[in-house]
Amino acid sequence: MLTRDLFGLSFHNLLLHKVRSTLTSLGVIFGVGSVIAMLSISEGAKQKALAQIEAMGIDKIIVYSKKPPIAGKDSGQDNSSMTESFGLEKKDLIHIGKMDNIDRITAMRDGRKKILKGLQRLDLKLVGVDRSFLIDSVSDMGKGRWLAPADFKNRRKVCVIGKNVKRKFFSLGERRVIGRFIRIEGDIFRIVGIVDNNLGTQYPELGSPNDMIFIPMSTSMALFGNYAFTREGRSVKILNIEYDLMIVKVMELEHIDNTSKRISAYLQTSHSKVKDWGILVPLDLLKQRERTQNIFTIVMSSIAGISLVVGGIGIMNIMLANVYERRKEIGTRRALGAQKSDILLQFLIETVFLTTLGGLIGIGVGIGISQVITYYADMPTVYLWWSIVLSMVISSLVGVVFGTYPAWKAAQQNPIEVLRAE
Repeated sequence: MLTRDLFGLSFHNLLLHKVRSTLTSLGVIFGVGSVIAMLSISEGAKQKALAQIEAMGIDKIIVYSKKPPIAGKDSGQDNSSMTESFGLEKKDLIHIGKMDNIDRITAMRDGRKKILKGLQRLDLKLVGVDRSFLIDSVSDMGKGRWLAPADFKNRRKVCVIGKNVKRKFFSLGERRVIGRFIRIEGDIFRIVGIVDNNLGTQYPELGSPNDMIFIPMSTSMALFGNYAFTREGRSVKILNIEYDLMIVKVMELEHIDNTSKRISAYLQTSHSKVKDWGILVPLDLLKQRERTQNIFTIVMSSIAGISLVVGGIGIMNIMLANVYERRKEIGTRRALGAQKSDILLQFLIETVFLTTLGGLIGIGVGIGISQVITYYADMPTVYLWWSIVLSMVISSLVGVVFGTYPAWKAAQQNPIEVLRAE
């Protein structure tokens, strides 16, 4: 029998039983859909997490101040005032800057000022930074300009705001923000630019650049010095912190591990009384997160693959029932001269067609599920070409593997016994 005739006959039989054909494909449709959706969600989460780590720079070492469990001592002035000193100091900046493999250091200092809009306190930070911060944070200027050398030299009261600061301070329809002024605890700063960090950078103890108001470090030191005042109940606490964070850029990436160990060893010696610092190497985090995400992807894929196996078993059961219902057709075709191979190919073509069609529909279902999750849960999804190709190959293999036995069973039917039974 010609191959095209077998295909024509197979498709004709499938169209005669539309409901049964649809139900047969459902297992593969949802199996492939779940594979596509799970892999896209997993890959989206992976790329978002890795992008946040990469945004801090794989050629950077982040050194930051952190409050120790027990820090500070009584200033001795009165019982209502207490000075607490901890964190990174200027001597640390100078010493680390002299180490081998250090290209430059970008320092940051939180002014710890209340930022108000009317009577509402906003979750924003006033941060003094060095000029190199824009490059080292991998941020872009949305509008305006970055802090200029003259701003640092003349200690100007100018600022660059993050995009979230603009959204919280000004209305959505307000376009002209550059040149406007922000008042922060008696000091007025003129806005000269807007920073946009789309990589989701998060710095320890400070947060996202999009939630910061940046001023020149020289201006910060001139206005506030090293001290910040905070109130706890009735007492006033004076914090003495020179630097909150340092972004250390290395020259040679292959030696970053050794450089970070030298920095840690130095800080352990210079801050021997109490550990009031932390160190973070984005490259190490990147490698660790990649390993974790790869394991997570394998687990997600395995769970989704199980649904394909279950769908395949369902197809085999339905096709076996189909063989029993079509015994008369099989016996008649055998009596008219059809070979066993013709019967086997016919049923196998039907099964593979159903699973392949189910795979194509399943890809659409998987993409649709991912889009719904992205829209309602705000979770990024990424479709990988190999996952789509793999799903199609697996769905076709499911048809071959689970359709072979029912097709073989159909081919083994004895035409005389079948027709006699009918």
